[in-house]
Amino acid sequence: MFKTAVTELLAIEYPIIQGGLQGLGIEPLVSAVSEAGGLGLLTAGSYASTKEFYQDIEMVRKKTTKPFGVNLALGIRRPMDEFVEAVVNAEVGIVFTSGYSPVQYMEQFKQAGITVVHVVPSVKFAKKAEELGCDAVVIVGFECGGHPGLDDVSTLSLVPQVVEAVKIPVIAAGGLTDGKGLVTALALGAGAVQMGTRFVMTKECPLPEAIKTKLLRAGTSDTVIIKRSINKPNRVYNNAAAKSVLELERKGAGINELMPYIGGEAYQKMLSTGNSEIGILSIGQAIGRINSCESVQDVITSIMEESCEVLRQLNGYLDR
Repeated sequence: MFKTAVTELLAIEYPIIQGGLQGLGIEPLVSAVSEAGGLGLLTAGSYASTKEFYQDIEMVRKKTTKPFGVNLALGIRRPMDEFVEAVVNAEVGIVFTSGYSPVQYMEQFKQAGITVVHVVPSVKFAKKAEELGCDAVVIVGFECGGHPGLDDVSTLSLVPQVVEAVKIPVIAAGGLTDGKGLVTALALGAGAVQMGTRFVMTKECPLPEAIKTKLLRAGTSDTVIIKRSINKPNRVYNNAAAKSVLELERKGAGINELMPYIGGEAYQKMLSTGNSEIGILSIGQAIGRINSCESVQDVITSIMEESCEVLRQLNGYLDR
């Protein structure tokens, strides 16, 4: 067992947290991550209604007695007010927020005794999250799948900067997929890692098998940043839809022209049909280091075994 400020804060066995995954962060994956000793996160935006959201919360509780949380993407896809209320009513104890500031919900969260972790792309926003009363922050580097921020700074550079800038625990994200990455993050001062792409490529993730098979052949260079033209950079799998978006951006297209490719309808069609070319799929550069699609339990066991082996190797370098 690794004991860090983050494992203590979240009452988890291992310093490994599943990232928020639109359409994929639902009960089977979340239950598996939490039961294996990490922290699973239900992604609120994955649900058409709070009724379905409540059902998955209860199902996770039936599958595991270990901690789990909810990821709320604020100001990105749809209003989250009803899901915030559902989190409070269902007495979920941990919330990760991303996108816009959680300031409007902080009083609700704190009155309910909820631990709040905010995802940030820079030192500036980490400091703001701390000022708001967040209990921890996730700092995401340029390598991450999803939204890395505007500055194009790597995880390796960002983590120690944020650790030095705030007093609350820091979680590292972006390009991390194995035990080596976990040890690196801990050495930089983080108390845990958050992994999205690694958990996308697991048996329990509901991504269609046809897409998983294609991603297993992907390399580190098979992702691309889109949506820079609208100041919402997004690292995604470099498929036909992503190429179309980049071409439209080069021509100066506006948001309305981009929506058929970047909108939720195309994404849902991709998930329902298994056609990896017709929607935008957030995937990080770590995809190039993932060569198998194992169970969540096997992934977490492997990460922890490798991290322990790396620490033993490093200890052997000490001049005795």
